[in-house]
Amino acid sequence: MRPKHPSVLVLMLVVGAAFIFGCTPKQISPLPEGIETTCIQGSVLYKSPVDGKEVPYAGATVGVWIHDTKQGLTETKTDARGNFCLAVPLGDFKVDVRVWGMIRLEHKAYICKGSADNIDLGNLPGKCGTGDCLKVMISTDCSKYIPSRRRS
Repeated sequence: MRPKHPSVLVLMLVVGAAFIFGCTPKQISPLPEGIETTCIQGSVLYKSPVDGKEVPYAGATVGVWIHDTKQGLTETKTDARGNFCLAVPLGDFKVDVRVWGMIRLEHKAYICKGSADNIDLGNLPGKCGTGDCLKVMISTDCSKYIPSRRRS
């Protein structure tokens, strides 16, 4: 399927390049054996720029980073209801959970992002699917995507 607007194609290429060239955390999946883990489970919503309602954010990228660094630990995508669960290594550090993605509403593109910062994971192990994960809910802000034009 070919986008009607070349700017959408350019955005898709830029986002794809960001994944390839490391602008997002590297996936640590599965974690090496013997590493004790805990988990972060939650949901992501976006506030619709069209009607202001909060809506589950399906397909958003959720990444876990060591707090105040550029060191990514792992990432995943939200499910159809905006839910996610990530296993992260236990350690004496805090993390930031960052969310970003793009939505298209009424023939307009929007970039949405949000975060929950400085999260103390504690020292208790946990595993996705067991109910003993740290719970996080993130509401993202969306702004209209305005493609920039290159000057010649």
